[in-house]
Amino acid sequence: MCSLQLTAIVELLKSIPDVVWSGLIASIITLSGVFLSNIGNTKRLKLQLTHDAFEKAKERTANLRREVYLRTVEELVKANSHLSSLPQLDITKTNLADGLQGFFTAAARLQLVAEPKTSLLVCQLSADYGDLIFKLMTDLVPVIKAKKDIEIADEFYTKTQSEITRVLAEQRKINEFGNPNPIVFDALQSRFKHEQELAAKFSNERNEGWKCFNEFNIIFQKNLLIELRKISLEQIPVMIEIRRDLGLTGDLSEIEALMKQQWSRMEANFEALISALDKS
Repeated sequence: MCSLQLTAIVELLKSIPDVVWSGLIASIITLSGVFLSNIGNTKRLKLQLTHDAFEKAKERTANLRREVYLRTVEELVKANSHLSSLPQLDITKTNLADGLQGFFTAAARLQLVAEPKTSLLVCQLSADYGDLIFKLMTDLVPVIKAKKDIEIADEFYTKTQSEITRVLAEQRKINEFGNPNPIVFDALQSRFKHEQELAAKFSNERNEGWKCFNEFNIIFQKNLLIELRKISLEQIPVMIEIRRDLGLTGDLSEIEALMKQQWSRMEANFEALISALDKS
């Protein structure tokens, strides 16, 4: 029975015209080509989508890094400026490290988005700035003490000047009325001399305070320059790695040499200023 059915199917296929077979084969070939073409297009589309997603992620990372890196560099400049202004601060009212918080915050953000090498360099730089605050405290204490002595002497000097002004006004009233009281006038004159002596004393103390402040401030600035020079050597590789992360490569060795040259010029100018202050 099965043999008869198979024979019947074969006879049926033989009865189909060649034109039909050729059309059927052509359709199959065309369909296969379309199928293979769709597979190729799908593969290319997946590759394109993957590439686009990678490029967009890369662009987002680059934009984020650019913002964070530029902010870190800006805060680094502010940090250096803050350190040089420490002698002018009142440690009883201000935390000396407050001026570095912007840099510490920016550096922490940078470590989240930076390349591993850049992140490690910035982490070390942040730690060194923290250590520098404690190192500078030793030189800063006599500066702040001198500043406080100046404020105290100036406060008392101002009070004595006010008292002198009051005594002179009282003496002027006595003379203007034309009926001076010798006892009162002598008492006022004695008070006037006493306040003058106090004014001279506080004036000398204030001058001595300024002398000490200037001397200790110069010592502080000199030591600060030494410490900043050490840190500046760490800042240079950080700047180089930041440029590399941002794709701003160029001739990095030339840029590094230029940074060192700029620091040398600044150091020479500072030494000239210190020398001029010493002579004066």
